[in-house]
Amino acid sequence: MVIVAIGFVGEAFASEAVWLAGSGSGSKADAPGKSKDIQSLRKAAEEGNALAQFNLGLLYESGRGVSKDTADAIKWFRKAADQGFDEAQYALGCCYNGDDGFPKDPIKAVKWWGKAADQGYADAQYCLGLSYFAGEGVAKNPVEAAKWWKKAAEQGHPDAQYFLGLSYSLGLGVPKIRKQAIYWLRKAAANGNQSATTALIKLGKVAPTS
Repeated sequence: MVIVAIGFVGEAFASEAVWLAGSGSGSKADAPGKSKDIQSLRKAAEEGNALAQFNLGLLYESGRGVSKDTADAIKWFRKAADQGFDEAQYALGCCYNGDDGFPKDPIKAVKWWGKAADQGYADAQYCLGLSYFAGEGVAKNPVEAAKWWKKAAEQGHPDAQYFLGLSYSLGLGVPKIRKQAIYWLRKAAANGNQSATTALIKLGKVAPTS
């Protein structure tokens, strides 16, 4: 599942934000691609297996082994999400973010990210933080944004660590605490977030590399 990087951010972060997108390595199973596998997968999905429903949604989302169909992707993600499957809830939120031909509905995106976030799903917590920061699909609330970024950051989510560090640096949603800003930016940088490295350079905490 592609991790959606929402294309919005407040002016306070405009000079720092880099929206990242990458393949989600945390999927509970890789969707099969062969015709026989798809038939077996569909049978299991129709019988109510949440993991099969999620994987069938992935196939329709990507067009792998089937014709790409956003409506069917949402249909199967929703069936798994309704059973409390956190990865499907997150995926459904990403669909409603409106990328890649899906219908944009920020309120529904926040709803489903919120369900996954409540179960501790770090990517959903990160996206929910973005939504609260920008006021997209929910009332703008930097305190809530920082709260959800912190939850994801504590699980090692590098982008959440980056935005939490910026929050502490600028005093947005949390007290302005330089020590905390540096702490979280260093965590993000160590986890591969290049924007965090740039921010640390600006704070004079790391030397630029040639």
